[in-house]
Amino acid sequence: MQKNSIEFELSLKKREIDKNLKTLLSSKDRFAKPLYEAMNYSVSAGGKRIRPAIMLLVGEDLFSAKRHRGLIQAACAVEMIHTYSLIHDDLPAMDNDDFRRGIPTLHKRYDEAVAILAGDALFSYALEIFLKAEGFKDKDKINGLSLLLQSVGTRGMVAGQFVDTKIEMYDRSKKTLSYIHLKKTAALISASFSVTGALFGAKQKTIEGLSALGESAGLLFQIVDDIIDVTQTSKTLGKTAGKDVEQNKLTYVSLYGIDRAQKMASKEAAKAYACADKLNFKTNFVKELLAYFHRRIK
Repeated sequence: MQKNSIEFELSLKKREIDKNLKTLLSSKDRFAKPLYEAMNYSVSAGGKRIRPAIMLLVGEDLFSAKRHRGLIQAACAVEMIHTYSLIHDDLPAMDNDDFRRGIPTLHKRYDEAVAILAGDALFSYALEIFLKAEGFKDKDKINGLSLLLQSVGTRGMVAGQFVDTKIEMYDRSKKTLSYIHLKKTAALISASFSVTGALFGAKQKTIEGLSALGESAGLLFQIVDDIIDVTQTSKTLGKTAGKDVEQNKLTYVSLYGIDRAQKMASKEAAKAYACADKLNFKTNFVKELLAYFHRRIK
């Protein structure tokens, strides 16, 4: 792993985020300790911390915010929200998955009640951490939080999860597929870009540019996910392979087939690169991240 590669940069960001998550998720309250242990079980299960890494990459590049304590705190909050969504997504009433990141899902390790409550706790704690993030103006934190909540609520992730879970209520069409993936996956990835701009008081044009970049990056990420779900093994994925087919999910592969889905991934990657070109990034790390998202299918 070369020191100037995106993989090396992501490993550094992951180490920083993991260290801070461990501190944030420690508790001396003996009654709450088992709850924190359950929260930690899922948060520390692995993953590359893509969403918080995006925040740190954008903050360092556009706003010269290397090792900015408040940005790290806000990034940890976003990772908590992402983990809460995975915990709930794995529940029997949702995707009913037994494994996540190569280990038993939280409801399998404990039980469904613990999984629901741990997810709830991560979400509420994330908002607290975000609002306490140091070194930002209050108005910028409120603006950032507004963008973040839009990305995870009825205008974002939860709406996408609803349609995905209740697909029998909708036409299995291009329009429905686009809605699911724009909301369920791309919205929070997009927010990881735009929220960072908001926190640093960027102009609206820059925030919108970051949002557009993140949306294309998120769609690229999801199209590739759909492809590797049917082309890679459970061991490689760290979760049950072929789950989308088994549950008759509406995906880019089920609607278009693998070959066309791969072409669509390339098209979305090109769109994301074009969005990145419109922003004044000083390094190539964001473009390298897009390439990293894309080459997972190769």
